Parts: sequence; C-alpha cells; structure tokens
Amino acid sequence: MTDLPDSVARVHRELVRAAIAAQGTRGIAERVVGTVGGWVLVLDGAGALLASIPDGARTHLALIQSELPRFATQSRATTMSLSIPGESVSIRPIGVQGRIRGFFATGRATPLNPIERSLVDTATYLLAEDLHHNDELRRAARNNSLAVLRLLLDGHAEMARSTSQILRVPVPVGPVRAALLGVPRRHARELLETAEEDQALRRIETVIAELRPGRVGIVLPTAEGDVRTLEAILRRVPHGRGAVSEPVGAQELPTAWSRVTGVFEAAPDQPGKLYMARDVSEAGLLRHLTGPDARAWAEATLAPITALDEGSKVDFAQTLRTFLAHNGQADASANMLGIHRHTLRYRMTRIADALARDLDDPTVRAELWFALQLHPGQ
Repeated sequence: MTDLPDSVARVHRELVRAAIAAQGTRGIAERVVGTVGGWVLVLDGAGALLASIPDGARTHLALIQSELPRFATQSRATTMSLSIPGESVSIRPIGVQGRIRGFFATGRATPLNPIERSLVDTATYLLAEDLHHNDELRRAARNNSLAVLRLLLDGHAEMARSTSQILRVPVPVGPVRAALLGVPRRHARELLETAEEDQALRRIETVIAELRPGRVGIVLPTAEGDVRTLEAILRRVPHGRGAVSEPVGAQELPTAWSRVTGVFEAAPDQPGKLYMARDVSEAGLLRHLTGPDARAWAEATLAPITALDEGSKVDFAQTLRTFLAHNGQADASANMLGIHRHTLRYRMTRIADALARDLDDPTVRAELWFALQLHPGQ
C-alpha cells in the first residue's frame, strides 16, 4: 500500500459499502482477497461452505472443517491460527449474540500484518452484523406468521386472509390440515428451523409458527404426501412427535385444532410418531396400546401396504387412511386426496388385493384403523 492511511480507509469503506449494498458474503470476501491476497473461505455455523474466493480455495475446505470442533471447547471464541507447509492460515468465528454462526478463514504464503488483520477483523464484524440484521428480519417474519396462524386457529379465516396480504404471509386455499409438532425445549430451535426450511413445505402455501419454545403450529393445504412430509420433519429432530387433523375447511380449523391439541397431550410420548387427530378418546385408548406386541401386530398388519409404498410415488397408506376416515365414501375420499374417484377405486383395489381382506367388513376397517395409529412408519 503506497499511501497507507488512505488505502486502509478506502478498503474499510469498500467493505462497508459491500455490506450496505447487500452484495453479501461473497462481495465482502472478494474485497478481502483483492486487498490482502491469498484466499478466503466463509462457512456457516455447521461448517458448510458459503463462499470460496478464489474457487480453488475449496482445496483447503476439509482442513478448515476438521479444525472447527476446537471452537466448541474454547471458553471464548477467538481467532485460531494454523501452521501448514507454505501457508499461514487463520480462522475467525463469526459470532452473533453469543452464538457462533459462521467462520471466516483466510490463508496466504506469508502472515498478515497488523493492518491487514484489522481489515479481516472488519470483514468478520460486517458479516456478523449482516447475520444479525437477517435474524431481525426473520424474527419479524416469524411474528407475522404467528399472528396469521392464531387468526386461522381462532376461526377468523377472512381476517387472516386480509392480514396475510398486508404481512406477506401466504395462506393456503381450500381444504387444509392443522398440525402441532413438539420437542423438548432444548431442541426448540432445531424443530422450528427444520419445519421452516423443509423444501416440500416451502413449495406450497403453508403457515408455520412457533407457539412457544418446543411447540410449532402448522396449517398446510391438503395434498398427497402431506402427512408423510410432517412425519419426515419429526424424524429429523430429536424426540419429535406431533398430531395432525383430517382435511377441513378454514372455518372448521378451531374444532380441528382442539382435537389436535387434545390428541397431542393424550397420546403416548413416542418419538417420531405423528398421530391423526380424529378423536380425543381414541388417543386415550392408544396410550394403553403401546407395548411391543401391539406395535408388532400393527406392523405385520400393514406390511403389505408398506410393500406397496416402497418405490411407488403413490402414498397407499395415506389413501387407506383417508378412505377409512370417510367411512369408505369414494367421492369424499377422492376429493380430499385430490384425485378422481376412479383412481381412488383402483388404489383401493390394489390395497384390498395386497391385504387379502374385505374392506367392506367393519371389523377389518376397525383393525386397519388402529393399526395405522399404532404403526409409526405409516
């Protein structure tokens, strides 16, 4: 740097300008490399790569990731220096409100001088501020979602729709399901983020909000595979369990939600299990049917359905569940599944053949109904 004070001030201004102009992580990293040379890797809190400047810096990724666990053993997050042949490498944690949210790694053939280190510190600070700003935006968006969700669950469907347009919270149209997912408080953040970031739910108009730490409410449109999506979320978080309603209209959500919460509280605390909230008394009965013999019976009863589902795009278990919920009424069941009644009849024929049972027999229907409640995989 020829005119050192002016050059330092200029680079600081460029870093700030990159942050303000929303050029993001990559823009800030590019300015650091353009000033001090070498390479930069930016990682998120889990160690996943966010930016590599230049692209060839990816060759250092495995080394950097292998060192990240050491930050968890430090009483306070400080810069970590590494000595490797031909490289001087440092890793700075990106901290936001006491939590490490990412890492800023730099490397070059020679160590950074004090002025260059101050520039890298500035870049790390700006990345932390950017994350903090994004957190505030996410917090506001979550508050908006909670407001709309409460309106829906309280039965104010029209008010929820008008409010959703103002708050920019998508609200599903047509038949919907209400779901309550829960985990112990220590896993509350993991549950909320898993639900919010689920790709299947992001593709449809779904209202997701944290009711309290460890409890997430969801209103989602009825579609094939919707229950399976919720079950997948529960499997991705520790000790997750939940309850979900049958498809209902928006005006029926308060009643459906009452059943959901009742079943959630009454049903056995079985990790990974999503209960169908059809009858609170049923959940009370199921509490007494949690032994290995009952679960083995349910699994054996539904084994032919499990075999049908494997490798198929059709959710036969959900088809059977919906059919039984509507007392075998083809038109109503097909409408809830969003398929033609002839398609439903074809599926039910496949199911009956696989089970080798008469689905018109009330006893058979009752057995299948309880089996679906007891089998976590269905």
